[in-house]
Amino acid sequence: VLYEYILRNKKNYIILSILFLIGIVLGIIIINNLSNDIKTEINEYLDNVVSNIKGQNQINKFDMLILSIKDNVSYILLIWFLGCTIVGGCLIYLAIIYKGFAIGYTCAALVASIESKVGIMLILSTFVLQNMILIPGIFLIAENGIKLYKGMCKKCTYLKEEVIRHSIIMLISIMIVIISSLIEVYVSVNLLIFLNEFL
Repeated sequence: VLYEYILRNKKNYIILSILFLIGIVLGIIIINNLSNDIKTEINEYLDNVVSNIKGQNQINKFDMLILSIKDNVSYILLIWFLGCTIVGGCLIYLAIIYKGFAIGYTCAALVASIESKVGIMLILSTFVLQNMILIPGIFLIAENGIKLYKGMCKKCTYLKEEVIRHSIIMLISIMIVIISSLIEVYVSVNLLIFLNEFL
């Protein structure tokens, strides 16, 4: 069913994927053109994270989980709200570019500021798992928001049903990003601690 849904709406998903990749590329370009002072600050922050892991300092996973869920759910609610507004279509595209930018910026900062082997290890252990779930959840609500926005522009008569469907998809997306947060905190962090001997 999901595969058929994606096929029916592949044009929107292709556009979202392109914008997301543009955001990633922009993030990488920005980090590569930062001043040395900013790169030093990023490097100090990342060194501190690595030293905390090496020292096996107590990590409050519950607080991390709450923060992650709060950030991810807020982002989904923002896209849901934008899809319900007449000017939201363009802003949804910008939100997708921003998410891609944030991921690209973070990954490039890890690789640029820490030894490449360590940076790649951090990326694989802390970003890949949760983002494999997070990104589809974001795309799901974004695609439906764009569809609702287009329906509002065309003044469709079944708009009420579309808003209800958009809200249901928002709830599904929230469940997906909560799963992503759980993976981030209880799988990725533990994996990072396990790999600390290689850092």
